[in-house]
Amino acid sequence: MVNQTKDSIRIVNNWDLNQVQRDEKLEILNMWETKLGKDDFKTILEICSNFIYYSEGVTSLAYKDIFNKNYSVTPFFEQSLFLPLRRKERIESSVDMFSIFRLANRIDANKTHVNGAVDYLEKYKASKEFNSKAIKEFDQEVVKGEVSIHGLQTKLEAYRANRKIRSSIEKQISKLQAIKARKKERIDKSIKEFHQNYYSIKNLIIIDDFIGTGDSVVQFLKKLDKTIRGSKITINLFLWVIEASESGMEAIEDTVKELEIEIHISFYKKTIDVLAGDIIFSRDNIEEVKALIEKVNKQNRLKPSPYCKNHAIASFVNAPNNNLTLLSEESPTWKALFLRTKRNKVEREVSIKDMRDTYQYLRE
Repeated sequence: MVNQTKDSIRIVNNWDLNQVQRDEKLEILNMWETKLGKDDFKTILEICSNFIYYSEGVTSLAYKDIFNKNYSVTPFFEQSLFLPLRRKERIESSVDMFSIFRLANRIDANKTHVNGAVDYLEKYKASKEFNSKAIKEFDQEVVKGEVSIHGLQTKLEAYRANRKIRSSIEKQISKLQAIKARKKERIDKSIKEFHQNYYSIKNLIIIDDFIGTGDSVVQFLKKLDKTIRGSKITINLFLWVIEASESGMEAIEDTVKELEIEIHISFYKKTIDVLAGDIIFSRDNIEEVKALIEKVNKQNRLKPSPYCKNHAIASFVNAPNNNLTLLSEESPTWKALFLRTKRNKVEREVSIKDMRDTYQYLRE
């Protein structure tokens, strides 16, 4: 680490890292300096000086700020449910970040639904349909029961003097009333649970980390709209994130208009495009910087993500796929400063024996 510059040390020290992590980042920057040369490295280092790393501690502070900025006294909080932005069954980074949000703001676990908003609304819809059907059936049974009881009461009056017949009729009336009471008790319990778990919830507060292209939110909104359209479920949607890009917000706004739904978005910080003019570099030399970035990518066979928005951020969980490529992607000749770890599902090989065993299990 002899070649470490003071600027590299200063930049790394700005990130909330332990000593081992600092040494790792300094080693990477040292390798970049050796590979790029002093002038090109100075340009890349300028980008790194604007890199924001959200450690668990910094993430907690950001989420506290968002919560305090949006928190309202009852009934808003009491009528709210907190959820991570989820689209897949596996653990996503939003789930890890959601845990930090919940702990930082001391959210009661009973006010969360970790499987996400779409899953919650699908269950809401199913419960609503089930209970609506149950109420209609109960109401019909009540009417029939009242008719039967009224008929028996009329009969009772006619046989008031006959103790044996009167006793039999009274037993029939009591039996019908007891059946009605038991059914009422069961449906009351079901309706109470529906109210507590669903109807009393007026706000869904969805927690995520970063909005880059906005694609994840757009796909989420489309799936959510498909779930609740025509269901008469009315609920307020809120999305709270740490950072959001302007282009991502525009993509979400276009989708919101198209679907005719409403979502209120709040963020801790606006994400910058490090290759936009007059952000880090002036408009006069931004093309030179872009040419340098393209050269580094080409020389090291770094393939930009289709979601790349030239951001410079990462959390303790992962780096987003919209980062500037050389910051979070690597190759045999390039080491990422904050590596984006892939979470794509890996298809495992299934042998003939595995297939045979599975068939046998399913046939048993």
